[in-house]
This record gives sequence, C-alpha cells and structure tokens, in this order.
Amino acid sequence: MSTTTRHGRGQFDWSCVAGAVEMRPSDYLGTEPILGLRPSQTFVYGSVRDGDGNIWSPMRRFMSGDGGHEKLLLQTNADSDAMHVNRASKHSATGFGVQRSFDDGVVQFASGPDAQGQPFAISVTADTFHWVEDGVLELTGTAVKPGLHWHLPDTDKGMYYVSQIFEVEGRILDREVRGFIPMDQLYMDGVIYEDDIFIGDEAELVWYTWATRYLDGSFEGGHFMLGHRHLGFAVVYDEHGSVVTSTDIGGEVTLDGEGPWPTRIDLTAGGQQWEFLPDPRGRMVDLMPIPNPQIEGRWRRRGDTREPAHWFAWGEIASVHGTTRRLTPPT
Repeated sequence: MSTTTRHGRGQFDWSCVAGAVEMRPSDYLGTEPILGLRPSQTFVYGSVRDGDGNIWSPMRRFMSGDGGHEKLLLQTNADSDAMHVNRASKHSATGFGVQRSFDDGVVQFASGPDAQGQPFAISVTADTFHWVEDGVLELTGTAVKPGLHWHLPDTDKGMYYVSQIFEVEGRILDREVRGFIPMDQLYMDGVIYEDDIFIGDEAELVWYTWATRYLDGSFEGGHFMLGHRHLGFAVVYDEHGSVVTSTDIGGEVTLDGEGPWPTRIDLTAGGQQWEFLPDPRGRMVDLMPIPNPQIEGRWRRRGDTREPAHWFAWGEIASVHGTTRRLTPPT
C-alpha cells in the first residue's frame, strides 16, 4: 500500500504491527508503561453457547487503579431474536476496589471484601482459566496458545493491545455452556472509545476478536482490524500455534439496508479471503445507540467447509465511518 501523505514525527498514518506473544500471568498486574503507553483497562469477555444454541456473552472491564465502577455485563439471546442484557447482571459487585494478587503462578482478580453485590473471582495461570460470578456463572478452561498482540504507534493516541484466548465450559445460570473467553489488556493514554482514534478520529471500520473449534479438532482464531488510511491488520493462528500476520488488508461491510447492522463482512488479508457470517440473533441491541454496533457471529475462510463445534466472534463495525477503506483523510 502506498501513500503520498506526509506526517509529523512519531506518526505512521495509523499503521499497525501485530504478532504472537508469550502470556505470563504476572503481566496482568503490570503497572509500568509498555512502548511509552500506560495500562488502561483489563477486559474479560467472550461468548459461549448452550445446548439449544443460545448465546451467552459475559464481560467484565477493570480500569487501571481502583478498578472502576462497572458491574458484570451479561447478554444473551435466550428467548429472544437479539442479544439483551440479562437482569442477573445488576446484582453483581462492581469492579471498584478489585483485589489483584499473584501467588504461586496464579493471578487473581477478585471483588473487594466490602464490595456491594454478588462477589466475583477470576483466576488465571499460564495454562488455565477460572471465572466465578456468585449465583450467575462458573467457567473453567485452558489457554489456546500463543497469546496475540498488536501496536498502533502514534504520538498522541497510540495503543498497545495484548490478548490470550481461553477455551472454556461450565454453566451460566441453569445452562451448561461451552465457548471462548479472552482476557485482554489495553495500554493507552485514557480509555477506549473516548481517547482513541477509532471513534474520536473516525478511523475504525471493523474490529473483531474471534475463535472457532471445528468438529475435526482443528482450530483457528485471531484478531481482525480494518480502518481508514493504513489502519488494519490480521493476526491468525491455528491448533499448532502457527501464527500468520498481515497488514496487507482490505475489505467491505455489507449493511442490511435498514440500519447499522451488517449482513456480512468480507476481508482480504495477505491474499487470503475471509468472511463474517452474523448470527441472526447476535445483535447486541441493548448497547445501542453507539457508533460501533456490536454483533456476534462466525469468521471463516471463504470456501471453508469444516463444521464448527463451538465458536465466538465478538466485535463491531462502525458504518458511520463508511463501509470501505479510505486511504486519504476526507476533504
């Protein structure tokens, strides 16, 4: 990709780098800057499905420092044609005063002793994951290695993102479930969607984290980013831990014609064609109105005939910024 645009020092036209990383549990407690960027937030989120095919998407977001005041966010499409926030969320403890600890190879995020609401605990080792929200969920799983990370360098709005995907099973309320939960960290000055280029500079088109386990035992997962100018990358890995990255990426979002929701997303990364198949009941409608609608579904290589066993693809489009990449700033 070429450009004649000139920028100041430390600015690279929103170009990113991406690759694999060895995740160490103690890193989740890091307070020092990485690449000049301070710890901002830790995300524990993902999607699992029950035996009837219903999606359950839990999320916790911890701010650096005091943890912030957000509670568990649990969405599901059980008994509905879209994703809605389940009322069990409102009884959970907030992240304020979260107790972070590391002992004998285990890092834990747990509600404080004085926290109001139902307590939580998230425990992670280099290989295992355990998440309990009292009275709501218990999920246990293993890391699908390696971890993945990407960096957007910028003098004012740079970002560094690091992610480990876990394959989990367990229960949510009275349902047995199975799927994937990543535990991610974001380093930046400020917080996502308030101090970043994605929304603030209208740079983002598509951003997804995803994983699929197939019936034959094979696996694919990774991160996709597509935006204006040079913003974009694909980092994909398989069951052998082989990681392929590319910033040679393009694509298009096809909308349903009635609103901000996609009927499909097509991406090309390093010559490989990918397609996103939205779940018909995967629209996270209770999060609206936002400029980046979130919708669950499944990513696959175009023409891939493997049958999935379980999967998740939590991400977003920002069609208010367009549906195809623009290489130069708007005039």
